Amino acid sequence: MNSTGAGATELRIPQRILDASPYVPEWSGLNRTEFIRLDRNENTRPLPAAVQEALVRSIASWAVQSYPESAPIQRSLASYTRVPSEYILSTNGSDQGIDLCLRTALSEGDSILIARPEFPVFSHVAEAIGAKIEPVPYNPDLSFPYRAFAEAIASVRPSLIVLINPNNPTGSGIDIDYIEQIIASNPKTIVIVDEAYYEYTDNTVVPLVKEYANLLVLRTFSKAFAMAGLRLGYVLANPQILAHVRKLQNPFDVNQLAVTAGLAQLARTDAVRAECRHAMEEIKPYVVQSLLEVGVEVWPGSANFLLVRPPDCTKAVAYLRNSGVLVRSMSAPALQGSFRVSLGTMHEMQQFVGVFQSYLKEYRGSPSWLAKK
Repeated sequence: MNSTGAGATELRIPQRILDASPYVPEWSGLNRTEFIRLDRNENTRPLPAAVQEALVRSIASWAVQSYPESAPIQRSLASYTRVPSEYILSTNGSDQGIDLCLRTALSEGDSILIARPEFPVFSHVAEAIGAKIEPVPYNPDLSFPYRAFAEAIASVRPSLIVLINPNNPTGSGIDIDYIEQIIASNPKTIVIVDEAYYEYTDNTVVPLVKEYANLLVLRTFSKAFAMAGLRLGYVLANPQILAHVRKLQNPFDVNQLAVTAGLAQLARTDAVRAECRHAMEEIKPYVVQSLLEVGVEVWPGSANFLLVRPPDCTKAVAYLRNSGVLVRSMSAPALQGSFRVSLGTMHEMQQFVGVFQSYLKEYRGSPSWLAKK
């Protein structure tokens, strides 16, 4: 457990922390403002004028000098989610929600059951706690492994069950009835359902928090509400379990600017829903069809991103970057050779398609491609 650093001072650090690796996003340190940013599932639309104005007013008054007040956002979220405010805990992004919920449910040596590949923050936090990760592979077509997952629950008897709906990075959705069956069949096991992309699917288990005390639902403002940089998320659960989650959160973790912007966005939810419909019903079909027409394998998924398997993914990602477009290369074994591209505006996606088609034209005109033919 000992670590020796500068000055020959011995530090007692748990071995699991010494063995852990930091979570470092691809393109970390890059000035991403110079690119079309389709690599992190962000909403590339600028904040609406009304939200920007609310932030300016807040800064000009008291928001920066005073400790934040999170009660107003929880009341507004109660109206948005149709559950009482005592069922809601606002968090510093959904990443903090993940951290709080996993630390509530897990101790060192406990097990967490999750379908893989998964959003890596779950495994990152679980490993830091010292929990054992029990992964269930997604099906070869990237659909959710319903039977294998249920069988794993029976055989592993995990301390925590995690369902990501829809999943990042595969985009796979999970049937709501199946999720409820898992929750109801395991009343003594905490079940986390991550709904980061809820606004793009309208599929949710939030109404079930009133019925099941073992359910924790995670949501975020980073995607549909275009607030990734402000860090605002929330946990929905029965007050019985949420009271324990609250014990692990510091009193002022959610900053006032995030609360201000969140309130302003929740005042325009009809517009947000319209933006999501436009993304899913117009922009996404355009991108999928454009890629299929040039003979590229695509997994559309059910969120604001899709997976693409181009010829020579490493070269494709580099070509796109050099042309001013960022996408996320996939490292999970089941996804190697593919990249994930988020939905930007229609104009941004037209630019992406144009650059990608240029890459294919150059690649397929190369001697190596012709030799394969």
